[in-house]
Amino acid sequence: MTEDFRPASNRPNDKITDKMIMGNDLAQEEGLLCHIRKTPLVLYGMFVNITQQLYGSNINLPIDVCAQWDKDPLKTKIWIDTEYKWEDESPAFRPAIYIKLGQITYKSVTGRHDALYSMDLVQGEQLFSRSGTGTATWVHIGSSKGESVALAGATLDFLDGFATVIRDDLNFQTFQPASLNPMVVDKEAKERYRSEVVMEFMFEDSWAIKLESPKLKRIVFLAGQQVLDAL
Repeated sequence: MTEDFRPASNRPNDKITDKMIMGNDLAQEEGLLCHIRKTPLVLYGMFVNITQQLYGSNINLPIDVCAQWDKDPLKTKIWIDTEYKWEDESPAFRPAIYIKLGQITYKSVTGRHDALYSMDLVQGEQLFSRSGTGTATWVHIGSSKGESVALAGATLDFLDGFATVIRDDLNFQTFQPASLNPMVVDKEAKERYRSEVVMEFMFEDSWAIKLESPKLKRIVFLAGQQVLDAL
């Protein structure tokens, strides 16, 4: 029996078993934003999330904006969500920011009406791709004109300054400011003092359809069989 003079760090550890870092089932799951089709609910969720992150930290807030967002409805100083939740839940909350989506227009990347751009003959898959272009509006409602304008300025500064980062992280082709309406006064509406920041974006959705494999017919050739049987 020979003694192993190698240091402990170089000796094999029999207690460690080889295994995959990520199993096939987990690796094949679509969990990244780039794998998720940008439906209206997904777009709403993206834009609401980045807005809540902006107003969720005092570090991000400018001097003239003191309203900090909190996920606890009882602690938050500003209401941030979508346009449809605004009407249903908190139409009287001030200040508030809600995001509304404009019309989204779609266009085939290749020019084909069916958006087909490639085929994988080995896997039996048809690959499709279609681009979408639209706008999202951040509506800021304050208890005063000054508060509404200050909120719009803070949102515009953040979205414009981090437009490239947002574009890359959320997998957009383009994401940039389109317009700013600093003061809209509606005397009869609940949103009396509001300011709007409009961002335009473009994305590309891709998907695949796997064709069902055709049933193979079994053909038996008997040519020469009689010769073999006669031997």
